[in-house]
Amino acid sequence: MVVLVDAPNDDPLEIEPPIVFPVLLLENVHDSENAKSENPPPPPPKLEICLGDAKVEDVPPPIPPVVPPPVVVCIDQQEHFTTTQKFATRNDLLEWVGEKARKLGFSTVIGKSDNGGNGRSAFVTLICERGGSYTEYKIKTRREIAGSGKCECPFRLRGYLLIAGDWSLKVGDGKHNHDMTDLLKGHKNVGHLNPNEHVHLHEMVDSNVPPRQMFTNLRKRNRTTSTTIKHVYNACHRYRRSIRSTRNDRQHLLKSLVDNGYVYHCKKYHDSDDVSDVFWAHPNSIKLFNTFSTVLVLDSTHKTNKYRLPLLEFVGNTSTMKTFSIAFAYMMSKRQDNVNWDLERCRELLHSKDLYPKVVVTNRDNALINVVEKGFP
Repeated sequence: MVVLVDAPNDDPLEIEPPIVFPVLLLENVHDSENAKSENPPPPPPKLEICLGDAKVEDVPPPIPPVVPPPVVVCIDQQEHFTTTQKFATRNDLLEWVGEKARKLGFSTVIGKSDNGGNGRSAFVTLICERGGSYTEYKIKTRREIAGSGKCECPFRLRGYLLIAGDWSLKVGDGKHNHDMTDLLKGHKNVGHLNPNEHVHLHEMVDSNVPPRQMFTNLRKRNRTTSTTIKHVYNACHRYRRSIRSTRNDRQHLLKSLVDNGYVYHCKKYHDSDDVSDVFWAHPNSIKLFNTFSTVLVLDSTHKTNKYRLPLLEFVGNTSTMKTFSIAFAYMMSKRQDNVNWDLERCRELLHSKDLYPKVVVTNRDNALINVVEKGFP
C-alpha cells in the first residue's frame, strides 16, 4: 500500500548516499572434532572494495619473517703452535701438540700420516677433532646416532721428519669455526692415561683394587685429568690381556692357581687329555672348613658367567654366623657325574670322617640332592 504525504514547504536537506560495506557470507562449518572432510572446502574468494577506479584487496600480502644472519665463529690460534722447536721423535711432537690443544680447549687427532720409505719423507698431519664431515653408515643399526660433532673445522698442523732426524712442526691453518670447551671430559683422545698413570694402574690391578677405587686414586693424583671410568676399564682389560698372552682362558686359570698357591684338581674326558672340570680351593679356606664343618651350602649357577659354564660354589658357616667360600668348580654340565666328582674333591679337603657336615643346604636341583645323599650319607 502506498501512502501519499504532502511535502513540507522547506527545502529538503541534501542526503549523502549511504556507505555500503561489503558483506562476507560465511559458510556454516560444523565444529566437530571427529568429522574430517576428505576434500577440504575451497578458500573463500577475495573481496574487493570499489573506490572509484581503484581496487584494493582486503588481505594484505604476508610479511616475510626476519631471519638473523648466521653467527660465524672464527678463532685463530696460529700463534700458539708457531714454533721453531725441534722434536727428537714423532711421539714427542704429538705430546707437545696434544698438551697445547688441551690447554686451549680442544683436542687433535691424526688426519694422515706416512712413515716414509721408497723415496718418501715421513710426515704426520694433525687436525681438530671436529674437522671433516660426518659420513652415515650404509647399514643402519638399531641404535642410530643422534648427531655428530664434526663441523668441517679447517684447523690443520703438519709435522715433517728432517734430514738430521728431528721433527719440525708447521701450521697449515690455525683457525677454528667453533667455540672452545672448558672441560674436555669424555673425549677419547684427551682421556688416555699417560705412562706414569699406566704404571700406577698396573700395580693396582695386581693388587685386585676395584676399578672405581682406581679411578678415585687417579683423580687424586691428577686433579685436571679428563680420564673417565670407561678409560680405566679399557686399560685394565688391555693389561690383563697382555698378561694372558697366547694362553686360552682355561690355561690362564690353571697358571693363576699355581702362581697363587691354590689347591686344584682337574678332570679329563675319557681317553683324552682335554680338561672338562676344574676344582680349586685356597689353603686358608681349607683350614676354616676343617674348623667349621657343621654346615655346608651348595649352589650352582646356570651359565651366568662369560665362559658359559656352570659354576659350583661351596660355602661354609662359622660359629659367629659368618659365611666364607670353601671352594669353586667349573663344570662342563650339571649332570650327576660332574657334580659327584666335585663333591668327592670337597670331601677330600676334610681330615677325618668325624668332620663331615651335619647339615647340607641346597636348592631344588635334583643332581645336587641325589649326589649329597651318596657323598655325605
